[in-house]
Amino acid sequence: MSHRRSIWKHLGKLAAWAGLALLHGWALLALYFWFSGHHGLAAGVVLGYGAVLALLFFMAQTQSHAAGVSLVLWLAVAVWWARRGPEPGLSYPRETEQAAKLTVEGSFLTVHGMRDFRYRSATEFEARWSSRTFDLNQLEHVDFFFNYWGIPDVAHVTTSFVFKDEAPLAVSIELRAESREPETLLRGFFKQYELFYLWADERDTIQRRTSHLQEEVYLFRSNLTPQQGRRLLLAMAQRSNNLEENPEFYNTLTDNCTNVIARHVDEVMGRQVPWYRRPLLSGKYERLGYEQGWLLHSLPWQQHRAAALINDRARQAGDGPGFYGLIRTHLPVSGAPVQEQYPEQ
Repeated sequence: MSHRRSIWKHLGKLAAWAGLALLHGWALLALYFWFSGHHGLAAGVVLGYGAVLALLFFMAQTQSHAAGVSLVLWLAVAVWWARRGPEPGLSYPRETEQAAKLTVEGSFLTVHGMRDFRYRSATEFEARWSSRTFDLNQLEHVDFFFNYWGIPDVAHVTTSFVFKDEAPLAVSIELRAESREPETLLRGFFKQYELFYLWADERDTIQRRTSHLQEEVYLFRSNLTPQQGRRLLLAMAQRSNNLEENPEFYNTLTDNCTNVIARHVDEVMGRQVPWYRRPLLSGKYERLGYEQGWLLHSLPWQQHRAAALINDRARQAGDGPGFYGLIRTHLPVSGAPVQEQYPEQ
């Protein structure tokens, strides 16, 4: 019995020291990324934090005492970190330099600062921004695009609102990096990017991914009613406007493109899903939507997903006015947009 108690005691100590190491590892990364924009400063701050830690353990009478004092140091960093907010006056790349402003008058929603780029490659394009008005009473469907760029079960999700006699309105919730700032999953955990709602012509955001970024893009139709779709669109518009006045940080785990959309959808459907029941990986929402029935389907999963891959159809459609209908030929005839409904913008 005493031998077993000794083993558990050693395991407890090991877990405590591992937890302490994780906390200080987080603090070092938080300091490094926050000051990484200042040449040489990030390394100095990280070395300074490490030197203070080493000094604490060197001078303390016991390791336990040193660990306790080091937690005070970590707590100081954590409080400072929690108080940090997005900085004003930052410079952004051309793709996200304009944040949309949305206004509602009666049943009409106007998007000021809507992106409608024409791409020659992933990085070369004709920048076009415009204002367009949509009649909310003409909203027919809500579609979702899942696109994958090589990491299994990690997807970017774009919401598309399909109107009668109007080109679909795409909303892509993204990270907003500064100009020349690298975009990585790790940096997304450490308050490096802003949360950004990109409002765009569907052809802009989807064609760039299918034809130039060579991502796999799947298009699914949701079972949201037009009434629910309108509530979803207005909720997104309100959040987008609020972010322009009160910016928030993007977070790779808690506030990314997929779980922000999931929270919007749950709200309009009157559902409350605890955070621990949400998929950790964004690509899992695709299968989950199929199984729970909020994505429209009439085929077994593998056939359903194969039909939803739109890359070839999107490349064939090109810049033609029939783009929106051609990528939807796998959808039921009664719900598929007709090419002629969408005039060239």
